[in-house]
Amino acid sequence: MQVNKPWGTEIGHTPIEAGRRAQIIAAAIEVLDELGYAKTSFARIVERAGLSSTRMISYHFANRNELMWATVGSVIDSMDGYLGEHLETAGGRAAMLRDYIKAEVGFLGEQPKQVRALIEISTNSRERPDSPVVEAVWQDLRTGRLERQLTQGQREGVFGEFDVRVLAMAIRQAIDGVALRLDREPETDLERYGDEIADLFLRATAA
Repeated sequence: MQVNKPWGTEIGHTPIEAGRRAQIIAAAIEVLDELGYAKTSFARIVERAGLSSTRMISYHFANRNELMWATVGSVIDSMDGYLGEHLETAGGRAAMLRDYIKAEVGFLGEQPKQVRALIEISTNSRERPDSPVVEAVWQDLRTGRLERQLTQGQREGVFGEFDVRVLAMAIRQAIDGVALRLDREPETDLERYGDEIADLFLRATAA
């Protein structure tokens, strides 16, 4: 599996080190997807990556938590690249919200393991890096982008009155739910599913 460079690999790491970190993160995604957060250990990741020792992970990541959040950063980079290629900036606020929802669902279809790994970490991790930057990026990914779109739509009179945070979280949970259904029903038509979710929330936001 190809993943983007994790947060920070462009600063202070040689190409070889960055490549090894990416290899470890790719293996972590595989294990998270297959076994879940609780069973994702250095030993399991070493086995999946084909490395000789857990010390090869410890050299690059101080502990499991640091590796998990580097994995989050890598998935975010991958998702941002996908969204940048699939989002239209024209067409009005409602069209932008529709495109955003459909693009996130589309990314899930392209990279289901990355999305499930992200959900596993976000659902189960009780500790985040002590960094306001990481916290800000994480909140932006989960609901911040949606909240900004919804808020701007209300200001423009395109969207009606509702609690922006509540609706943004509802949209996020609906998108995350697609990953769970896809795991059970791999044949799910994601194009139609994305249309249905988008239609649902466009009705919910209508002025």
